Amino acid sequence: MKRPAFLVEGDLEQLFIQLVCPGQPVRKINCNGDKVLLTEIAKRVGTLARLLHKRHDPIIVVLDREKREQSSIEMENELLGHLKNEDIHSDVIIGVPDREIENWILADYESFCKSCGRTDFLMKKKFEGKNGKSHVKQLLTSDATYIETIHGVKWLKASRPHVMIWRRCWR
Repeated sequence: MKRPAFLVEGDLEQLFIQLVCPGQPVRKINCNGDKVLLTEIAKRVGTLARLLHKRHDPIIVVLDREKREQSSIEMENELLGHLKNEDIHSDVIIGVPDREIENWILADYESFCKSCGRTDFLMKKKFEGKNGKSHVKQLLTSDATYIETIHGVKWLKASRPHVMIWRRCWR
């Protein structure tokens, strides 16, 4: 039976997936930023997917929307369209946080508050489409710092998927 492989943009995503899916390959795409064309990302994903497809299925891609104008869903659909030209023989699943992976952390606001030591659990804002990383930093107490590869991984792991999905669907 084949197992999944992951293709990600950044260190936080790579460390998180290595933590929750030990033993599965997690490769960085090395095409990071909102100025990188989706055609270029598709070529890189295609290359990596062709290297992994004999032993891994599905190929799961996680990349941030960042400051792109198109929605996460439009970005996902466009990337899937470009990937049709890449001769990939595995299923491809794409996840696009709207704007950054920190938005997924903030989608479970109660868990975020508990993880970082805040005591106010009532969600005060909607973070979808906002700069999640800056909101995380603003929400921390004055003596706290945010280190993406330490706190981000821990807080994302503490987030509850069923709450994150509910917040996204019912915002």
